[in-house]
Amino acid sequence: MVLHDVSDKTPGMLLVARLHVDLCRLSSAICTNHRTAGREA
Repeated sequence: MVLHDVSDKTPGMLLVARLHVDLCRLSSAICTNHRTAGREA
């Protein structure tokens, strides 16, 4: 197991990484909803 020490990163970098993950999840959810809506129509 590799433990990543985030203490050497600036808080801004960690915030950007979390934001990126959230945006990816949101984008995935939106795409899934569009595909589902397309099948129903």
